Order: sequence, then C-alpha cells, then structure tokens
Amino acid sequence: MNKLIVIDPHVIARSPSMRGWLGALPAFRHLFDEIEVWATACDLGSSDGVNWRRIPQRLPTWTLHSFEFQHLATRMLARLQPDPGRIVQVTGCLVPVADIRYMHFWNCALLEERAKRPLDLRLGPVQLFGAQWSARQERKIAADPNSTGNWWVVSKSIQDRISEQAAGGEFRVLPNQYDPTRFNTNQRVTWREKMRAHYAIEASEKILVFSAFGSFERKGLPQALKCVDILRKKGFSIRLLVLGGSPLALRKTRKRMMAEGISADCCILAGMVDHIERHISAADGFFFPSHFEAFSLAEIESAALGLRLYLTPHYGTEMILDDPTNGRLLPWDPEGMAKVIEEEIRNECLGIPHHSMGEALTPEGYTERISSLYKEVIASKSSQL
Repeated sequence: MNKLIVIDPHVIARSPSMRGWLGALPAFRHLFDEIEVWATACDLGSSDGVNWRRIPQRLPTWTLHSFEFQHLATRMLARLQPDPGRIVQVTGCLVPVADIRYMHFWNCALLEERAKRPLDLRLGPVQLFGAQWSARQERKIAADPNSTGNWWVVSKSIQDRISEQAAGGEFRVLPNQYDPTRFNTNQRVTWREKMRAHYAIEASEKILVFSAFGSFERKGLPQALKCVDILRKKGFSIRLLVLGGSPLALRKTRKRMMAEGISADCCILAGMVDHIERHISAADGFFFPSHFEAFSLAEIESAALGLRLYLTPHYGTEMILDDPTNGRLLPWDPEGMAKVIEEEIRNECLGIPHHSMGEALTPEGYTERISSLYKEVIASKSSQL
C-alpha cells in the first residue's frame, strides 16, 4: 500500500510552493492508495481523495507558529508505526527525516549573500533570527546522510548549492510552473494601454516593473529605486511601478526614499493588486535586482508576458534569463544597473517583446515531471522491500 504524507503549513493555491502541486494532484492521485496532508491551511478535502490532518495556529505570529508547526509535525512523525509503503514529503526542512524534500529556499545561501553585501541586504531582527535558526536546521539535516531520500529543487543553481552540503540523497530539478492562460503576450497586448492609462503613464514614458508580496530589502527594491533615480537625473523619462507590499512596507519605502534623496516621482507604489498580470502588462521591462531567490515566480510570469528581464545573478536566474535574447544580467550596484538599462534604452531594446521561457514549466510540463518523479520514488521504495 502506497501512502503519501505531505507536510507544509499552507497547502493552498496562494502558496507559490504548493500551487503547482495542487494543480497536478488529479494526474498523480492514482499513484497512491492514500494521501494525507499535514497543514494549517488546506484547499483540499475528502472530495479530492485527501485526508487533511490540521495543525492549528495557536501562536499569534507566523514566525512563532512556524517553530510550533515544526515541533508538532516532528512529534507526529515520531509517533507513526514503521510502514515501508509510506512516503513522507516535506517542503523545506520542517522535519528531520523525509523521503522527499521539496526545496524552494535555502537559508544558508541567503546568509552567505548577506555577508557579501551587508549594507544592501539588511534583514530585520526577526528575519535574521529566523534565517539563522533555519540555517542551523538545514546544516544539521544536510550533514545527516539518512535525513533525506530525495531532494526536489526548483533550480539548478540552488540544487548545486544544497548538494555541496548534503551528505546523502538523490537530487532532481523540479522548476516552478506558470499559468499560460493568464500570463501570455496576448494578455499584455490587451491590457497594456488600459493599465498605462490607469496609472497616468505617458506614451513616451518607459516603465520598469518590480513585483513582490514583501521582503523588499531582500528582493532589491532599494537598489532598483536608486537606479531609476539615477536614470531620471540623466534626463530619461522612466519610472518604476512597484506592485505588492503591505501599507507598512510602503510607508517604510517612502521614508527611506526621502532620507536618501530619491524623488517620489521616480516610482508608482501600487501596493497589493488583483489580476497582477494586467498591471505588469503596463511595463516595458521587469526589473528585479534581488539578492536571493531560488527560482522566482515573478520572473517567470513576467517573461511569459513578453517583458524583457533585468536581473542580478541570483539563484534561479540561469533557469529563465538568456542574455541578451530576453533581457540583461545586471551588476549589484545601482550605478552599474543604470548603465546597462541606459544602454538598453539607447539601443531601443527596452520594450521589445520576446517568447523565451527558459526552463519554466507549463502546468502540463509540471504535471508530467512530478508524476515521473513520484513513480521514481515509489519504485525506489519498492526495491528496498
């Protein structure tokens, strides 16, 4: 009897780490006699052929709850009776032993990037504590040759980084997927002028878009704003459209811009928006000078809309950027970024659409890939009996 246990606090469509898995579930559900989800929030139920074991949130913040979730999930696993047909899948390093680790982040690598650029990549006390605590967990798990049967990693470069530390386990790349019905060049054509009018953007004005739910420091928004300010002071008609961020994050951004002498006119702080593909369509290029990613979904979705990509050499870039076909690789400093983008403007490359998607997967491609990987794990478990 094959049983799959999936451990992730948020098995919901809004979660980037679980969105593709949820969509592919109907295609691989038949591979297992039983699927059980251990989560705080879950979009699935018995009608989907899934049993949800709810781990409730009893503590007030996500940081505190994440510690409690790990503790409870680990204790629940320890209580299970041995079962050779059971496959345990966990997102990240939430539990010490798993057959499958689905990796969308690696805090050890984040802290390395912080050490390289401490003045630019500044983490708040809570973020830093969380990253350091998680990195200790990662090092402990990686050092144990019996902790992980299979590492499923979203990009080649983050796979290479984790494998440097891992004492055991098989590695496979399972890239993120995007929704081609929402993110495509026809969508951009349909919404471009409507959204430019919505934001009062002049026809001759160049727009770069930055998109993130939060973590503005890590994703390089301060450097992006400085870069655009440099270009505007050189006389270029250009602005940065910033999508995402809580009201508090936007207030902090405005305060920092004022302190650094960056004109408020250089950006549009739109905040959280619905139908993000429509808003991204207003732009000529996607500007994402992030300090750390694994394989950013925002990059994938912007590429699918045909926007040229302007990215720093963070993890996952190799999966989507083909310089100069669909964008440019940027240096880390705002002055260097501005030089590259100025060259793009002068060469009239900024705004030219493309159809290059690198190694991002469509839903069909993702479904085929994950189904194949599950069959591989099931066969491996069976051979050990």
